Parts: sequence; C-alpha cells; structure tokens
Amino acid sequence: MSTERQDVVMFPGWRKELEQKTFDAIQQKYYEEALLHIKKLEDFKEASNDILTAKVICFVELARYDEAISLCRRLMKEDDDHYYKYLHIYLTILFQTSQYTELIELLDEIFENETIPYEYEEAFKQLYDVSKDMRDSATQQEAETHMNHFLDSLENGNFQEQWKLLSMHRKHDVEPHLDAIKPYLSDARLNPVIKTGIIQWLMDCEIEQKIEVEKFDHSDYVIPAQLNDILDTYFAQSVLDYLENVEQGDPTLYEFVKQILYRYLYIKYPFEPQSDRQSVQNLGEAVLMLAQKYLHLNEDTNLTEEASKEQQKWMEEIERLEKIYFSQVED
Repeated sequence: MSTERQDVVMFPGWRKELEQKTFDAIQQKYYEEALLHIKKLEDFKEASNDILTAKVICFVELARYDEAISLCRRLMKEDDDHYYKYLHIYLTILFQTSQYTELIELLDEIFENETIPYEYEEAFKQLYDVSKDMRDSATQQEAETHMNHFLDSLENGNFQEQWKLLSMHRKHDVEPHLDAIKPYLSDARLNPVIKTGIIQWLMDCEIEQKIEVEKFDHSDYVIPAQLNDILDTYFAQSVLDYLENVEQGDPTLYEFVKQILYRYLYIKYPFEPQSDRQSVQNLGEAVLMLAQKYLHLNEDTNLTEEASKEQQKWMEEIERLEKIYFSQVED
C-alpha cells in the first residue's frame, strides 16, 4: 500500500541536511550528486529559491543547456519575486551558448516594456552590447566566408551552386564586394540567369556606379539604382497593355502569359527588345500562343501555322531561352 508523498512530512533537520549536501556537492563539482539531493527536496515540495537556482547551475555545468533554459523559463513565470534573478541567469545561458540574436531580441522587448531594477540594469546592458558585437562579428565573418565561396563558384562552380550562394548573399550588402563581382557581369562565360540575379542584388543595394553588362554578344553600361524591375520596364508594360483584353477575358491565361514574358525578359535583362509597335505586338502574340500551347488550349488549331514569321521567331527564341531558365533554375 503506497503512501502519497505529500502526506509525508519532511522535518526541518532533514531539509537543512539535504540543502547543505546540495551546496557541498556543487562546491566540490559533484553536480549529478547535487541533482539527486535537489530531487528529494522537490519530491517533498521543499525546494527553496536558492535550491532551484542551484539546480539551474547544475544543468549549466553539466552542459544540459536545454533543461537549464526550460527551468529558467518556468521559474520566470512562476516566481515573480525572483523574476529578474532568473532572467539574469537565463540571459547568461543564452550568451554562453552563443544564442546572441535571441538574447538581443528579448532584451529589446524588456528595455522597451519594463523598468529594470537598478542592480540588474548594468549587467543586462553589458550582455546586450557584447552580444551585439559578437553577433555582428560572427555575421561578418560568415558573410566573408560565404562571399569567398560565391566568388570561387562564379569562377569554377556549376549553376546550382552559384544560384544557391547568390540567393544567400542577396540578404547582405553587396558594396564591400562590388569590385570583385563587377568583372563577372561582363564575362561572356557566366550564365545570363546568374547575371540577372546579381543585377537585381545591385538594384536592391541601390548601387549608383556604372556597371558593364554582357549578354548574348551585346554589351552596355547600366546604373543598377536607375533600372526598373523586369515587368516595370517600358517594353514589358507595353506588351502587357497590348494583352489587356486577355486579362479581362481569362485572368488565369493572362497570369500564365505574364510568367512566360517574365522568364523571357529575365534572361535578357537588363537588355530588352526595341519598343516599337510591331515588336510589342509580335511578342505579345507569341507569348499568348505559347501560353495556350502550354495550357493545351486550342488543341485543334496549329498555332505555328497561324503565327507570322516574326511571331514564329519570337516563339522559337522564347522556347530556347525557357530551356535555359527551367533546366537550371528549377533543377
């Protein structure tokens, strides 16, 4: 027959003995032994604030950081009187485990919404400042490592590696690496899709320098900060205006037309066809016929025969370039 533990009284002498054994074990660095004494106190609901703090210390010293963090979070919720004490320990654990971003975000919220007791104010400020320095240093070092890898991939890597690294780097400022990147935009060996991605990165960073770009044996200088987005160029807008009736009659078909137009212009970017009326109409009809073909519309009609020679040339070029886009971006 079992007895409920809460019905058994822990005499004060035994409680003090277990507390002393806990602190002695910690002093001698016997952390596992200390946790056994703490468990007995917890079983009888006799774990004081100091004992629970000791438990966190044991977890930290044993590198059981997840358990230490979990316990700190629970104690911060349950013990208002010692909230800032546990918060200080929690922040220290985050710092020791290099979780700088979480520490910074938490303190940002606390600084904004709480009045921190004087005795903790300086310690929190120091943890915050050092964490920012550590995070910025780590981020910069990581960025440098990745950038060197990216530049090496532009020289020797395959498309998938280049695209992956480019996608990662577009979150960072390109300016410190601009001189190293510029020559690749005029290098005929670099894939035009990668070149467009780099140009968009320069646009995001509002680069005001003149940059030479080569694509399909055509070369010119552009200022990225002054470029329009791909579908915001005059030519793209002219084609979309020409296809306005498609948008009104079949929005799904129109969206597919826009995708085809975007992919084509993406590969050619920042260069674009002549914006004369005939070119706009021919390309508009070409992307429309291709969209109908891909969506299996008008299957009874031979679209190629209906198309003019100029429209057929547009369709052939678009399909040729689409193979470049799909075979590499989506592999």
